[in-house]
Amino acid sequence: MQIPILVGILSTFLSSDNYVTANELAQKYEMSTRSIYRYVAVLSEGGVPIESQQGRGGGWRIIDTYKVKATYFTDEEYKRLIFALQSFSLQDDVIKSVTQKLEGLKRVHSSATVLKNNQFVVDSTDISVGDKVNVLSDAISQRQLCTIEYHSKDGVDTVRTVEPYCLVMKDGAWYVYCFCRLRKGFRYFKVGRIVRLEVGEKFVGREFRVDSSVIQTDVLRDKELCQVLLSLDSSALSATEEWLGVNAVARVGNEYIAKATLPYDDMLVNRVMSLGSGVKV
Repeated sequence: MQIPILVGILSTFLSSDNYVTANELAQKYEMSTRSIYRYVAVLSEGGVPIESQQGRGGGWRIIDTYKVKATYFTDEEYKRLIFALQSFSLQDDVIKSVTQKLEGLKRVHSSATVLKNNQFVVDSTDISVGDKVNVLSDAISQRQLCTIEYHSKDGVDTVRTVEPYCLVMKDGAWYVYCFCRLRKGFRYFKVGRIVRLEVGEKFVGREFRVDSSVIQTDVLRDKELCQVLLSLDSSALSATEEWLGVNAVARVGNEYIAKATLPYDDMLVNRVMSLGSGVKV
């Protein structure tokens, strides 16, 4: 079994809105339909949600909601796949397209943030922080000083030596809690505003206490809070529960009521509008 063909068939499924037949794949990859059935079976056994349809106009396709995550393969697996594709004798447009997509996913995977301990796992891809969260996490574990170039929200650039103690995620943004040797006190720094980061020598830790409530986030800054009351039908229920949490939604008679206190801004309006006709404010 050839990995480039396997990845090529997967790419064909992902790029097609219609059912793809065994004959079409057999002609495309110059092999028998029997071999195509084996490749499709391998994809299905690997967890790709392939649905089939018999008869005229039938074939295979992947369900609409399926996406290949950047973290589906490891760095080494990406390298092997890309090498195998580049070594494949048939270098047509499909193989070149698949190679480019894998290289793009590999770049996303390299910037993915994965933090673990025995109680929780944070797996996040945020282009605004790159690999800085991983670097800071290692520096915290090893008690290593960091030199950062920081661009404040007021547009001021400073270079500081800091002692990093913990990472905080608040309202979807990463912060690092440090003792700043320039200001001689503990500070929160938004990781997305760190322009440059260098790890240095070890330091002796200090006693510290974390209070993330002092972080004035962009989500709440200078915004008026409002009480939101939504009347939902079943079509908007799941999306609202994902947004506000299941405890904010209750069934009343034949409908569902959601209550929450939220910042009043364009983001709120757009979010409510995205729920469609299944919601009333």
